[in-house]
Amino acid sequence: MSAPDRRRAGLVGPALLWGSVWGLGEATLGHLLHLARVPGLPGLVMASFAVWAMGRAAARTGSAGAVLLTGAVAASFKLLDLLAPGTDLAAVVHPVQAILLEALAGACWVALERARRNRDVRVPY
Repeated sequence: MSAPDRRRAGLVGPALLWGSVWGLGEATLGHLLHLARVPGLPGLVMASFAVWAMGRAAARTGSAGAVLLTGAVAASFKLLDLLAPGTDLAAVVHPVQAILLEALAGACWVALERARRNRDVRVPY
């Protein structure tokens, strides 16, 4: 196995693990929170959960791509909510969009942090 293949394999495992944890949390707890119909509650709880899962993937790999893949895996799991009877389409599609946007934001953060550490870019903060 070549070096790029080994590096890629090292990214996929943690992304699948933490994406599955995040996605199962979204599909179960997130679905129940949406059924409660309390405005803002699902976003508050699940965004915190998302940051935790993306942080675990980033800590394990240090890769923005792994964080993005983590979000794609989580979004795939959330789409399984469409199989539940009586599920409102918007109650699934909007969280899937949020998951993908959270993953994109997390990947940008990891990439900027890596560039800052390598002194490739100056980020004022």
